[in-house]
Amino acid sequence: MTVQTSHHYRSSGGIQSPIDDQLYDLLQALTSKCEAIEAYAKYEEDADGDDKQLFQELARDDTRHAERLLEQLRNRLNR
Repeated sequence: MTVQTSHHYRSSGGIQSPIDDQLYDLLQALTSKCEAIEAYAKYEEDADGDDKQLFQELARDDTRHAERLLEQLRNRLNR
């Protein structure tokens, strides 16, 4: 089943997204969290003291959020 969406690729040739907006949004949010976690790891290497702790905290929080997004994605895909 293909679903036409509001913010995914669409062309006059009739190409439609294979996923709906909600699933797309979950995927994009998970991707953003994973990219942030990777960036924080790099920033942590350059940091010390309070800055290092801040990047560790941010990575932990985003890891928790990424896990929650992944859980929601799995639930949606298993419907």
